[in-house]
Amino acid sequence: MRRASVVVAAATVAAVIAAVVALTLSTGSDRSSQPGPAWPNSANPREVAGPVTLRLGFVTEIPQAPALIGLRLDLFADALRGTGIVLRPVPFRTDSAEATALAAGQLDAAYASASSILADLASPHGMKIAVVSGAADGKSALVNLLATRAFLSAHSIGVLDLVKAQVQANDLIHHDLLGSAAAYTTELTALTGQRLPASAIGASLARTTFTDDPDAASLAAHLPTRLTSVIRAAASTLYDIAPLDLLLRMTGERPVTA
Repeated sequence: MRRASVVVAAATVAAVIAAVVALTLSTGSDRSSQPGPAWPNSANPREVAGPVTLRLGFVTEIPQAPALIGLRLDLFADALRGTGIVLRPVPFRTDSAEATALAAGQLDAAYASASSILADLASPHGMKIAVVSGAADGKSALVNLLATRAFLSAHSIGVLDLVKAQVQANDLIHHDLLGSAAAYTTELTALTGQRLPASAIGASLARTTFTDDPDAASLAAHLPTRLTSVIRAAASTLYDIAPLDLLLRMTGERPVTA
């Protein structure tokens, strides 16, 4: 399962988190009064005053495989260790069910398809969300990792660790397809009782393009021709990928744009 490579990557990315914290502290004490996202903010250094639950939604389908692989191989749990944040996976069978839960405030973060993201943006009662990483590109089936603005504001270190685990999951798919297929299959069975041959899962993973790039152009192609003022305002501030780019730069990978 290339577990050793994940450990090495985790050690490398730990330096990234330290760099982000150091950069934030060096910007001065008035940062929290300025507009825009804070990575991290003063409310959430590594220690928090008690356990916080991070409800991570995902659909148990191949384009969202990084979620299942990350769960099976403890990538999320390892990344969040020491933060005081406890991951609670919330699996769904359909995009519409996940979109409903997201809009109802029942999730803090989610792997979401274009339709789920647009449903939240269009809903007058939807959550304010931020796309923090890609997962699968629009040529296959666009999936982004997002977090609610409320959770991001209160626990930005936790979201940064979530992004770290997502990057590691995609790296595993790229470098160990068979191991990733086995992890996905095992987690799928644990979650749903569904048993599929790892060979079939491996073939499906190979046909899907997994990328950390949020592929903003693909999402833009799904936008309605006539944007409502609500969607237009939300879409203009949807992406928050500066931490993702920092993680990628520190691990020697090409940064993305959105």
